Amino acid sequence: MEGKINNIKSQLIIEYIEKIDEILGNYDLIDNTADDIFDLIIEISNVMQDELPKIQSSILLRNGTDIRDANIVRAMLVMYLADNGIKYTGKEKEENAQIKRFWSSFILWFESELVSMDLLKLQYLRWDNWDGGMWLLEMDYNYEFRLHRGVDYPISLKDNTGSMEDIKTFIELAYKHWIINDRKSRYAFTVDVNERLKIFKLPYQLQNGILLKQGYKTTYGIDKIINYRMFERKIRFSEDMVNSHDMMEKKSALDFIIDALQYMISTQEGNRDKQYGALAKSVKDDNNSKVYTVVKREIDELMKISNEYFDIRHNDYLNAAKQQREALNDSQFIEYLYNRSYALLYLLRLKEENKE
Repeated sequence: MEGKINNIKSQLIIEYIEKIDEILGNYDLIDNTADDIFDLIIEISNVMQDELPKIQSSILLRNGTDIRDANIVRAMLVMYLADNGIKYTGKEKEENAQIKRFWSSFILWFESELVSMDLLKLQYLRWDNWDGGMWLLEMDYNYEFRLHRGVDYPISLKDNTGSMEDIKTFIELAYKHWIINDRKSRYAFTVDVNERLKIFKLPYQLQNGILLKQGYKTTYGIDKIINYRMFERKIRFSEDMVNSHDMMEKKSALDFIIDALQYMISTQEGNRDKQYGALAKSVKDDNNSKVYTVVKREIDELMKISNEYFDIRHNDYLNAAKQQREALNDSQFIEYLYNRSYALLYLLRLKEENKE
């Protein structure tokens, strides 16, 4: 059940996560790293035994399991923060620095160059006769955000703290309410925004007025919320974490996306085969169709991969058949599994979107 934790406890958990990151980052440079890892894991297990009682039963503390155990404890700490409404972002990553640079560039362009491109509605412009005359932007951001979103203009945009969510809101408001409502103007605005996103190498694209994170190439957006806490939030966290250069965060992203897929499976009735079949049927309502067969097999295969082959979501050393699960330590392979799972989940979400 989702609850709340105070700032002191959340800071303690974040410090533990950063300690794990630091010790694993220097794994090959420090002697007796395994002992240091186990000491830290045992400390975390004791300190967090009330909040995360499963830690003690999830770690093995055996020779050769130090990295595995550390990754599991880290993922559980991140998940605990998420379950309490706190998104762990870690220390500033390169993407966050790029977001700040993008916003600095974008808002300068928006307020100085866009005004002379005949794209903004006249109500947001003022003509100034000084020095031959020029158009100036005359927009009350606070008023616009209150009118269309019911909130004040975000401090993150004023101070440029790198909030992509608030930047997304600004761009979507501009497209829908501030840009001239015709195809030519909105197209020109879209092209300029996407060109600027490319310059700063941000994985986003403006499509039909919606700023989408690029991970799944599609012309279809998703608006329907299935279950925010158990489903949508995990997908959102995974989308951020998979773009990290840190392998542990990529692994956590894979855990989150498989968790979300498992949740969607659990919403179907019947045993496992019937659940897989129901989801496949949502894509193609014909049990004899090759599309139905492909989707059902893909669901089954991904569940086997996560439950039997690798240490995804599960902390047990052996699977149900008493076979050893293999540790995932290849970032590129983790990305492959993530994108494969994401693609399937996106397809299922699109079909859920189409339901009455």
